Amino acid sequence: MLQEGSLEMLAAAARSGSHEALTDLYAVFRPMVVLRCRAELDRAVSDSAADAACISVLTAVRDGSAANQPFLRLLYVSTSVAIARAASDRFSSGPLPPPTALPVVERDVLVLRLIVGLDSEATATSLARTTDQVSLDLHRALQRLRKLSSPNAIRETLVST
Repeated sequence: MLQEGSLEMLAAAARSGSHEALTDLYAVFRPMVVLRCRAELDRAVSDSAADAACISVLTAVRDGSAANQPFLRLLYVSTSVAIARAASDRFSSGPLPPPTALPVVERDVLVLRLIVGLDSEATATSLARTTDQVSLDLHRALQRLRKLSSPNAIRETLVST
């Protein structure tokens, strides 16, 4: 599982100009971005959105514009912007229930915890929330999903990414 502290150290080394650290950082965060984009967008545009998010993150790390925030927060915000841009181009949503079925924060917690694979602490850092809030949001999201559909439909929804 992702160690948030080691990711922050890698981001700090990349911010200080280490090309090797920047390359290693990219290798770690790109799969997370791709998973999130594929969960929230149509496959036809998800990889383009992931590329845009990755470029945004790499640029922010290199120029130091996001040095005052945790790396996972930067990653979350940059990916959210890329997803919003792709979604505003009227592309259909991904395999999760439509955004109106879940409040935004619950949907984000669900995606980060179950699809991207972040632990509670990393998810809390990404969303600027506490771990208790993340646990409660995840619980509420799962409760809402259970009310929306049958267990098999939920499983198919989450596995089809």
